[in-house]
Amino acid sequence: MNARRRVLLACAAAALCVTACARPVDGDEGRKQIQQVLDTYFKSVNAADVTLASTIWLQSPDIVVVTPLGRTEGWDGVQRDLYVNFLQKAFLERDLRPSNVHIHVNGNSAWAVFDWSFTATLANGQAFSSKGRESHVYEKTDRGWRITHLHYSGLPAPS
Repeated sequence: MNARRRVLLACAAAALCVTACARPVDGDEGRKQIQQVLDTYFKSVNAADVTLASTIWLQSPDIVVVTPLGRTEGWDGVQRDLYVNFLQKAFLERDLRPSNVHIHVNGNSAWAVFDWSFTATLANGQAFSSKGRESHVYEKTDRGWRITHLHYSGLPAPS
């Protein structure tokens, strides 16, 4: 009986260890990883770089982007509508600057919310600027964190 208890205790301890070791990333490490993805996102927007963007977006038909211009679904749509037709064709230069960034990690999912200021030069040479809010949802994959959802909107007009 004593040997049986030892075996049960050893099995219980092993199960606890395996559960703890398999636990998804949380806390400061997860936030740092999301911040790195977010920084790469800003670089990809400022350069309108589809190749760089492909390293941080989930390559899936399930991703969704919602903007004032409409709704885009799937990685192919994000490449075409957000990066090529909007960022590359509408602007000669782009400068997206975040502020008030909040990141939350919960197991294998995370989200980030931030305010932004966007200054740019339109394709016709005119200056453009706007401010707004943005949120992202992330999924932890075997290749690291990937953006699975993005929603942004401009600030409401002052009343």
